[in-house]
Amino acid sequence: MARFETPEELVEVLGSFFDVVTTLPQAHLIHQVGGSIEFVYHKPEARIGWLPTPEGPHPFAVVRGALPASALLTFEQDGDTAHRFWQGNLNLQDALARQLVRARGPLSRAMKLIPSLDDVYPEYRRFLEETGRRDWIS
Repeated sequence: MARFETPEELVEVLGSFFDVVTTLPQAHLIHQVGGSIEFVYHKPEARIGWLPTPEGPHPFAVVRGALPASALLTFEQDGDTAHRFWQGNLNLQDALARQLVRARGPLSRAMKLIPSLDDVYPEYRRFLEETGRRDWIS
């Protein structure tokens, strides 16, 4: 059974988690990418984007739905893969090699962010606990 039963549930959970990510010290690293990032999900179908906001209160804004313009980087995956990834249970390089995640755009820029993700994974698990989804943690 899929972790996210509906597109709305996926957008609510991951979108709300990404809102938390905007407040983390690692969030400023999004500017190293040099543009927006879009996550395209299947099973269920949904889109969430990260739009850099150099003048905003946070380094990027979370866009629920399609971005207003083409993304510099796009990561396509199913909802379960995203859930495993944000828990730290899936190595991005392995996922790309096995085509669990498909990427479009200058991937080398995104790879600069990988070392900082080790500090973000525990935040997803904490988020799941705080939102009453302890049983989702694996």
